[in-house]
Amino acid sequence: MIIENAGVADQKGQQMHDYLINLVARICDRSEELHNGQTISWQALREAERIANHAYIPSLYQYIDQEPDKDKRKAACFIISQISKNTSDPEVIRFLLDRLKIEQDADIVTAIQQNLETGLSIPGYINLEPLFNNALSINNNVRRSALLALRRTSNPSVEEWALTLLKRTVNEYDIYYITLLLSKVGTQKSVSALRRLLEYHRQDVKSLAFAAIADIEKEKEAMFYMRCLQRGQLKFEAMEAIYKYADENAIQAVTSRITELLSKRRSSARTTIETVKNGFTDLMLGMEFLFRFRTAKSDVRKTFSWITEKRSEYLLPQEQEWINRNLRITN
Repeated sequence: MIIENAGVADQKGQQMHDYLINLVARICDRSEELHNGQTISWQALREAERIANHAYIPSLYQYIDQEPDKDKRKAACFIISQISKNTSDPEVIRFLLDRLKIEQDADIVTAIQQNLETGLSIPGYINLEPLFNNALSINNNVRRSALLALRRTSNPSVEEWALTLLKRTVNEYDIYYITLLLSKVGTQKSVSALRRLLEYHRQDVKSLAFAAIADIEKEKEAMFYMRCLQRGQLKFEAMEAIYKYADENAIQAVTSRITELLSKRRSSARTTIETVKNGFTDLMLGMEFLFRFRTAKSDVRKTFSWITEKRSEYLLPQEQEWINRNLRITN
């Protein structure tokens, strides 16, 4: 019976191995053959994203350690990172970080770091030295994918390390990625550095810094958000911070900004400039904020009446939809 069970186990092990080899080969397939408009490689990647069989992990460890072809190793690293995510196994992260010490090719290093960026949170007990080292690489892709991967950890050493790196970095693209990292891991320690970045020449860096400050300081800096809105500084970011963290004291500042926005017609093309990731324009954020006070504040009700009666034609399509959804409640 024991021998029979061992034989069954060996057969299953071989089947798993054969399946993984086949999947790797399909991921690496570079033919242009299409199935419903999708390449073999694209379909294989989507298949890998659904795998949740923890039993594959030891075979993948061995395969990655022994496979000489870098593209196949890269494919296997992608598969194992998906299994890690789908089975909530953080130990794969340690394996991938160890691979960063071994791999020499910038392409595969970048790919592993991209897998880490989109995977599970990196536990605080795992050594981050490979990512710290790669964030100093001369290769742009390696350097910046390392900074993005570091956003997946809450290890407090990352913030201090990022602040130190920020002081000695002059590359404006790296400064953007460091600011992006601080917007995720930053605490009160980062506020001074983030405030200095509000004067930086790149708008995207200033925007990230402002949003990071707001998420750290929250309600404590509501007056600062209002002043920025009134002075026309980072208006969208200020409106978003007010929407998240301000109270009724911001009503006048928001009302003034809404009046300014609707003082002239805007093109739908402006939407790409004014839209955040949740699909709200700053006017919509302002209306959402005012909507909280619609029953208690007559001035708020008057503002909504003015928008619907006098400025309806000035609204962008999604703003009109917002009005249509909420008008009955407002009235």
